[in-house]
Amino acid sequence: MRPRLALLVCLVLFATQAFAIDRWILISGTVSNFHTDARLFNPAFDKDISIVATFYATDGSAAQTATVVVPKRQMKILDDVTTQLFQTSKLGAIQFTSDDPFEATSRIYALTNAGTLGQFGPGIAQSLAKTKGALLQLKSSSSFRTNIGVVNPNNSTANVTWTLYDKNSAAVSSKTTPFLPLAVLAPTNVAGGFFFDPKSADLSDAWVSFSSDQPVLVYASVIDSGTTDQTFISAVDDAGIPPVTPPAAKEFTVTLRNFQITINPDPSSLKAGDKAVFHVVLLNGTHLFEMVGPTGNILIANTVGGSSSSPVDRTFTADGQGAYTYFCNNSLCGTGHSSMIGSFSVGSTAGRGETR
Repeated sequence: MRPRLALLVCLVLFATQAFAIDRWILISGTVSNFHTDARLFNPAFDKDISIVATFYATDGSAAQTATVVVPKRQMKILDDVTTQLFQTSKLGAIQFTSDDPFEATSRIYALTNAGTLGQFGPGIAQSLAKTKGALLQLKSSSSFRTNIGVVNPNNSTANVTWTLYDKNSAAVSSKTTPFLPLAVLAPTNVAGGFFFDPKSADLSDAWVSFSSDQPVLVYASVIDSGTTDQTFISAVDDAGIPPVTPPAAKEFTVTLRNFQITINPDPSSLKAGDKAVFHVVLLNGTHLFEMVGPTGNILIANTVGGSSSSPVDRTFTADGQGAYTYFCNNSLCGTGHSSMIGSFSVGSTAGRGETR
């Protein structure tokens, strides 16, 4: 076998063996009248597959594992999945992993006098965890309530910042919450204090944005308070990028007098790209202030200064590194005109402003 072909075959085999397929059921448990049924699907025509299930409880206790064999072209029925696989009544999330393709789904429901009221829960790949996302079509009112759940699938703490928006998309409340490694947050009321303090905001049609320093799995559940039926809400991507706030302009006072120009504070603190405002003040004489950049480009031209209480403002951007030269541009201002010149450096050649 040719060396390159052999290398390619090895890489394909390594990739096939090294990267397991995973699906998360984000909420699962048998608690009171609350139940979770799961289904695992093996799409293969030619082989049975093994799937490892790992249960992470909301109380942070040690993870539990179990192995499930799914025959070829079959759907494995796992009613009350946490009880069946892990013999526990705790609430948590389940991660299913296998070296072979498979799919997982769940049904989360409560047993009531009216029957079973619940919602479908998709099996979500960990690769779909998000560092930035949104939960839409949320409701919190006398008729509806909304819960949010979170799974941190990482081995490091995830710090998640949440922002709640009301019916008019006005930001109502914001909060940052840390989630420990492999932590699971059970469905928690969006208006209950853990996430937000909505006050009197209209949340009859609300939404939530979130951002995290680690990718997290997030979902919401909207509950009809009349029927107690629920709707599963998956997180969507939030591709919006906040506008960059330009840095504030640095301010300096330029004083023109016979026969001297002073700039306060020292403008050599400027760096390339900085925006600056020169407040030009004329104390006496008939001077005109002008300044040029490193390439000789005029940045401030023929400016007559104002009074100390009402200076003349000139704004410019330090568009490059090098020496910036300022001077009086009225050669008839007097016999000391030639001394009214100075310079300062911007960028890596920073120096002190001086009058020559």
